Amino acid sequence: MAPACVVLDRTVAFRDHPAEAEPLGEEAPGVVGGNIAARSRYKYLRAMKPDLQVVDPPGVSCLTMVRPHISDPIPQYGRYLDIGFVAAAHESLVVIHAGSSYSGWYLVVDLASSSPRSSTIPSIAYVDYGSYKPAGFGIVITALQGGAFILAKLLFRFRRPTEGLSSGKLYLWESLRSSWAYKVADLPAQVCHAWRVHRSFPVESRNLLCWVDLLHGLLLWDLDEVVQSDVHMSFVPLPRNFCEEYDQQRLPNQEDFRTMACVDGNIKFVAMDGFVEGTPISLVTYTLHLYGPSPSWTKDAVLRLDDLWADETYISMGLPRITPLFPILSTQEHDVVYLVIPSDVERVEGFRVRRVLFLLSVDTRKTMVISATQQNLPRTLMSSRHLIAFDAASQLGSKYHQRAVEAIGMGPSGKKIKLMTSATESCEVEALDDQSPLRCDM
Repeated sequence: MAPACVVLDRTVAFRDHPAEAEPLGEEAPGVVGGNIAARSRYKYLRAMKPDLQVVDPPGVSCLTMVRPHISDPIPQYGRYLDIGFVAAAHESLVVIHAGSSYSGWYLVVDLASSSPRSSTIPSIAYVDYGSYKPAGFGIVITALQGGAFILAKLLFRFRRPTEGLSSGKLYLWESLRSSWAYKVADLPAQVCHAWRVHRSFPVESRNLLCWVDLLHGLLLWDLDEVVQSDVHMSFVPLPRNFCEEYDQQRLPNQEDFRTMACVDGNIKFVAMDGFVEGTPISLVTYTLHLYGPSPSWTKDAVLRLDDLWADETYISMGLPRITPLFPILSTQEHDVVYLVIPSDVERVEGFRVRRVLFLLSVDTRKTMVISATQQNLPRTLMSSRHLIAFDAASQLGSKYHQRAVEAIGMGPSGKKIKLMTSATESCEVEALDDQSPLRCDM
């Protein structure tokens, strides 16, 4: 049975068909030029097949794309691509970006289809950006009925306060129309030149598109307004005490200690209070209420780090008393947060590297560890920033191979402990065997 939530590595390796005896050289047959090349490239990308290796969270699932066999009667334009990056995911839809930032392509893969369907979408031409530019993870996809979808990309034009409001340019690709369209609107006054998109996701229950800056707040765009008329963007600040003015030159990366996601139809925010200040750390979760005259945050739970370290299950697992990093919200289970336990700094070929020792799943309301794993980890600590959680499980069923099995043990107090062990090799080992790059830092 597939897990309720899938934590996916954003890096997607493109590998050769397993029936090919040797990797193809740089010169591939069937390469053509001009507009024919673009059409051939789209056909090639659509012919690739997804291979999703699912593990129970907090373990990291791995997606690779298998190239068509060299004997397939399609031009082999696109075989030079060896890596992609998951730009967005929603339900069974995964958006993979391949190529350069300004001249690549989006490959939308429906993982739940009995025969996985793929759609290719050209990137927005750089000349069309004009004075607008991206500011992080600006892609959102939302699934519609009948297998249709809408892909949205938000660009920004920041102005100085004396020059008026900044503006946003929202590009929309509707699968039923197969074309880009855009709308422009003024941004709320709180969105300034320091804005950065750390998270983006749809809120299907309210038909909203959401872009999050983990230092300032979130932008909401009503999809009904976007499609039917002029657009109006609303801004919601972070909960009180989390919007302070920090010295951004000295502030750690916000994703190290904060995150936001749509959890079972509700927008939730989690932060490690005290992380920046150097005071005792607590994991604090909030829910955003969108009903009523104005949005408001409600505190859900507070998990003190000292209480987590004192948990019998934590102690029984022999987990180190190390400050966790990179909280990830489960998109299906309320109060469940995944955490990364880092290693000490190591020297690897002259470079300072920190790895991941454990991945944890904790219940913030019950103040307990649910599970821990040393399998299917991010390759390095910093690559933990490039993980995405989405609620694909109900769509996938048992179609994809689940690579982890549960081992249930008993703690000294008779309390059940769920440890994760690997049924096969980890996806990082496979990627190394394929000689494929493992990361795509942005």
